[in-house]
Amino acid sequence: MADEIVKQLNTDILQATTGFLVQSANINKHAVEKVNRYLPELEEKTRAFDRNNSQSTLAFMTLTMLNGQSPYRMMRQIMAEVEKRKGALVEAQVNHAKHLKEIERLQDEEDTVLAAKYRQKCVNITTMEQKINGSFKDIATLIDAYNNIKEANGIEDWDEVEFEKEEKKHHVRRAFELMYRNVLVGGRASEATIEYCQQYGVHPQVCLTEVSGYLQYTAELIAKGKGHKLPHANHLEDFLNEMAEKYKSNPDATSERLFGKSDVTVTDYMYKTVTK
Repeated sequence: MADEIVKQLNTDILQATTGFLVQSANINKHAVEKVNRYLPELEEKTRAFDRNNSQSTLAFMTLTMLNGQSPYRMMRQIMAEVEKRKGALVEAQVNHAKHLKEIERLQDEEDTVLAAKYRQKCVNITTMEQKINGSFKDIATLIDAYNNIKEANGIEDWDEVEFEKEEKKHHVRRAFELMYRNVLVGGRASEATIEYCQQYGVHPQVCLTEVSGYLQYTAELIAKGKGHKLPHANHLEDFLNEMAEKYKSNPDATSERLFGKSDVTVTDYMYKTVTK
């Protein structure tokens, strides 16, 4: 019986979506015929766009926006993105149940208004199910990205303690990344980047000198490689990693000056799962 109901509902949804039943001399019948003929294909292909972003956009842009390419920061962003979609799914579950109940109530109505409302609910529920499906696909994509990041960086397990250990290094790297962007775009460091450098113990002029040297070196590589092999964006990321490694202890000296100790984080306040 349940299978028959689902089958009938799917048929009703298709008819409601593509079989427009408005009877009026003001409606262009040629346009309606065209819509009824070709809309099913558009409806079918719409299933590929049941979410806001493609898998590529989600992986390459969403996870690195304002984070750079820090593995721990990217994993944290993944958790934030999953949490948003979980909330949407919980809400969608309630709305989906309400729509099903309304469809069941209106299914055998003969009144024209109620029949139109029935068709409206049928269209709404199929759109809703596409969005639900898109959320599940997003979460699955994010889980794949999470597992890939762990594998690529040799991370077996991690917790807040491991995350905090990498934070200073991340911010040092980010200072050089912002300096690179400043100099590339405007030829000078912005006040915000200078302040960022100071906050994490990187002398702004040292940062500017390192970045300027890299820019000059890369310009030479590009000049020599024209028509042949040109630097990949990974070349820049490798430089930033090198700077992060070279200056990663600078925040400790800043912490000593400000707080009298090289590390102000307290593991007792942190969520811990990794056994040492």
